[in-house]
Amino acid sequence: MTTVVSVAIRNSLIREGVRRILSDSGFTLAEPVDDLESLSSPPAADTGEHLIVVDGSLLGRDGPAVVGDILHRFPDARVIALVSTFEFTEMAAIYAAGAYAYFLDQIPYQSLVAMMQMVAVGQKVAPPEIIDLLDNLLLLTEMPAQRHATLAYDLGEREWEVLGGLERGLPNKTISRDIGISESAVKATVKSLLKKLSVTNRTQAAVLARELAVQGQARFACPRPSSEVLLPTILRP
Repeated sequence: MTTVVSVAIRNSLIREGVRRILSDSGFTLAEPVDDLESLSSPPAADTGEHLIVVDGSLLGRDGPAVVGDILHRFPDARVIALVSTFEFTEMAAIYAAGAYAYFLDQIPYQSLVAMMQMVAVGQKVAPPEIIDLLDNLLLLTEMPAQRHATLAYDLGEREWEVLGGLERGLPNKTISRDIGISESAVKATVKSLLKKLSVTNRTQAAVLARELAVQGQARFACPRPSSEVLLPTILRP
């Protein structure tokens, strides 16, 4: 049986790069497309698995719903999401919607091929950022139990704004735009936050921010939709 891969990626350079990598690795590819409406079922003669690679720009703001729509059209397909930024809440929702894999579009080509091969045999594949998340959660849970519950953090208004951005999974560029300061000022504030919170990286700061929010100790300036789930996020360096 032949495994057929459909590639739906808006950016022509990335689309062609993914096509070449998969074609050179022995996958049979349908005609790559730049929109979801142009996706089609493999020929009837191809009775193997149907993998659909979709990039984050086509998933849009409601990735899980888009994945659901794709699977409604192609019930036997296996969807792989390629995104530009890792976001834990989005990833969990996209897996829950039925996707088989969720990876950054900067994934090395050997890893992309290996991931596609695993999906082809029916395995759901988690991105390596999950390991980083688990490591950081372990470090935080190993801290004294009363530490975060009783320690008052002396943070200024700007630091709370930036910490709120970290907790939401935002990169420095987006934080700087949202709160109206330069990106270099955001970087300096993140460095100060890591020291004051006694954590070693942005992921640990995001996890701790979530704990503070749950305990009612956070003073994030940016309003959060009531339906948004407070879960830790991993950011690109």
